[in-house]
Amino acid sequence: MWFFLFLGSKPMEKHNSCINAKAVIDYVEERDPSLVEPLLKDLSPELAGVADVKRFLSDPNNWVSTHILILLYDRVKKLLAKDDVVFDIGFDSVAKRRLGYIQRILFFAFRNHARTLKRIQSLNDRFNRNKQVQLVELRKDGAVVRLDWLNDIPLTKDFCLMNRGVYTAVPVVWNEPPLQLEERKCYFEGDDYCEYHLSWKRRPSFKRLLLRLIAPWRLARATIEELEQDKELLRDKYAEVHGLNNQLKSQLDRLVSLQEASTAILSTLDIEELMTLILQRLVDVSVLDRAAIFLVDEEQEILYLAHAGGAPAANIKEAETYTVPLQKDSNIIARVARTGKPELVDDVANSKINKDNLLIKQFKPQAFIALPLKVRGKILGVLVGDQEKAGGKVISTEKDFLISFSNQIAIAIHNANLYRKLEESERQYRELVENAHEGIWVVDENGIITFANQRLSALLGYDEMLGRNINQLVTPDNKRILLKFLVQNMRGLVAQEEIQMICKEGDHVSAIISSVPIMDGERYKGSFAMVTDITEKKRMETQLLHQQKMESIGTMAGGIAHDFNNILTGVLGYASLLKHRLRGQGETKRFIEIIETSSLRAADLVRQLLAFSRGTQPEDLQVVYPNRVIRETNRLLESSLGKDLQVELDLHQGLPPIAANSTQVQQAVLNLCLNARDAMPNGGKIIISTAAVDLDGKPSSHYKDLAPEPG
Repeated sequence: MWFFLFLGSKPMEKHNSCINAKAVIDYVEERDPSLVEPLLKDLSPELAGVADVKRFLSDPNNWVSTHILILLYDRVKKLLAKDDVVFDIGFDSVAKRRLGYIQRILFFAFRNHARTLKRIQSLNDRFNRNKQVQLVELRKDGAVVRLDWLNDIPLTKDFCLMNRGVYTAVPVVWNEPPLQLEERKCYFEGDDYCEYHLSWKRRPSFKRLLLRLIAPWRLARATIEELEQDKELLRDKYAEVHGLNNQLKSQLDRLVSLQEASTAILSTLDIEELMTLILQRLVDVSVLDRAAIFLVDEEQEILYLAHAGGAPAANIKEAETYTVPLQKDSNIIARVARTGKPELVDDVANSKINKDNLLIKQFKPQAFIALPLKVRGKILGVLVGDQEKAGGKVISTEKDFLISFSNQIAIAIHNANLYRKLEESERQYRELVENAHEGIWVVDENGIITFANQRLSALLGYDEMLGRNINQLVTPDNKRILLKFLVQNMRGLVAQEEIQMICKEGDHVSAIISSVPIMDGERYKGSFAMVTDITEKKRMETQLLHQQKMESIGTMAGGIAHDFNNILTGVLGYASLLKHRLRGQGETKRFIEIIETSSLRAADLVRQLLAFSRGTQPEDLQVVYPNRVIRETNRLLESSLGKDLQVELDLHQGLPPIAANSTQVQQAVLNLCLNARDAMPNGGKIIISTAAVDLDGKPSSHYKDLAPEPG
């Protein structure tokens, strides 16, 4: 009844004390020791890691699953060719006191049937939990016991037979005949529970008294004998546990070192610091005394010593220049790098390796191992570890751990290389972005600038651009344009718009913004934009339009001047004829001279218009009186400036003549006045002043951009 363990709803859980298995093993061994091996051979995958299966199953302190008991019961029935042998095993285990001293103490302590049965559930719970035991009826010469089996665990009728054998043999412990057991209901035959009807003979009073006096001494003697045996067993178990604890500590140290290596890989990207830390940790927790890393140089096709740990710095420095050609078949390091397979030399002295090798002569290893540093099928290098002294723990015992550690080192090197390449790429990208002629910004989904290059800061005049909203950088009438291309970006589209931006000082900058969305799947995360300054281009376009307009005006003026010149030719011709015919008529002659003078003045004006329209200039400089040219230009302006503009002349009297082209001077004055007109659409006053300025000495600040030239 106390030999079965509750298995629970999950198969293979350990709920059975091995006292059950011990009863089977002892029974078979007593009858035929040669049958013990086939009884236990390849019993269950559950025992795959157990070195001594018999010893394990004979220890009541160990636990196994119900599945193992089912297999044991089936095998013992086949080996002994008896279907009800499990009943005999249960009976024999009690009758021959194979229960162990703790169980026997319990039986002797209760001393009789009634006391034992009253505590039947507590006895059952001490050694199994696969059923509930209920004492239904108790008499002086009999009792009724009910076993309610749990229905969610694997059980067979052999469990019932085992219990029946145990119950039947209980009185034998007190040197009495076995009790009578009748099973009137059986769970394994379709009933809800097993029900045992028990009966026994009552003891005479004298016999009961004698049993109370003798039984404790008999129990004590048997218990002492078994305790001596258990003491030896405990001593062996302690030694075994101590050894296992040491192994466990070593394994934990290695696991911790692997975890520390992984943590270092995640937290440190400096390759020198990382390798120093990892190699030192490897030497601390493994059988290796020293370790070194050789990396592949693909361009030169060699392996070179990159990092070393555990050896004196002087020795390492002497080996820094050591390299191995990748194609050197006789070198173990090169061979491991090519094949990707680890190689172990347990005894260097008796091996066939080259004893004249620089590393062998320098470090004098007794044994060493070379492991490939491989990531995603690519060999990055080789990890070499050695033992400096003989007689230690052999490297082969830690080969699996060293392979795992080499994988961590390979990942660390790979990550460091990736980080170095990333840093280089980022540096090149930053140089490209910072030195770009265009302004560049990156904004988040709310339009806040998270990155801006120097060109953008210089363009808009801000020392710090980060954290600003781009909505603040455009003119009010251009905010709709900004919103338009941001909406396009939010839809995942590239946008380009011309926009007016506001500088820090309030000036406006014309720019073309080309903006690319930054997407996270379907979600808009922000934009990357290039800002091209087109302010100068816009100014030149305006100047070109003005020049084209002036050319059109000149063409029109030329046509008018040509026709007007033809008319003046006739007027002057007829005026000259009249002057010759009307000789002596003073008043009439005066009128004709006025007509002739006015016509000549008009012809001169026409000549100036033609020169303006053609843009011609004489090759030779002329003596030009500036005040006279300005007055003549003023007469041209009177008809072109409009009524809203007034021209006021402030001419210096006695201004000396200059060497210049009168047409160019006139064009310059005319262009200045027309530009002034365009700058005053609502009208105003234009003042033209002249003065004599001496530029041979220190120039005035007003004329600092002018430089006098000879002639």
